[in-house]
Amino acid sequence: MSGSRRPALQGPARLAALAAVSLSVLVTAAASANDQADRVRGFFCSSRADQIAFLTEQAKGENEEMAANAVNKSAAQASCAYYLPLTAVPEEEQTVVAGGLVFKLQKFVFLPEKSEHWAGSVFGSLSARANEQNI
Repeated sequence: MSGSRRPALQGPARLAALAAVSLSVLVTAAASANDQADRVRGFFCSSRADQIAFLTEQAKGENEEMAANAVNKSAAQASCAYYLPLTAVPEEEQTVVAGGLVFKLQKFVFLPEKSEHWAGSVFGSLSARANEQNI
């Protein structure tokens, strides 16, 4: 024999093979859809350091507007601001410990201008209070 060919799938076997291929295409498409852009809104800062400063101000008790104003004044530029719903691609996530606080930060790339902005939240504190006591 010069070469062996497999017999062509017929009937239910062919349908099962086509279904398996279709399912793998759908799973691949769904996985790549997770890497696509999302609609986001809220306070974002232009740099990671400004986002940490913004979240630190909030942890001190400031509301979002006052925290953004404090960061913008110290940076001498409009770094932190509220953004209405817009399209952004989420990128790297980071957990950062700074000044005794634990932050969860995430970088977003805003579309269509492809500018990077940071968002985040404060998880908690690693420092114990001086007046904390066991009862």
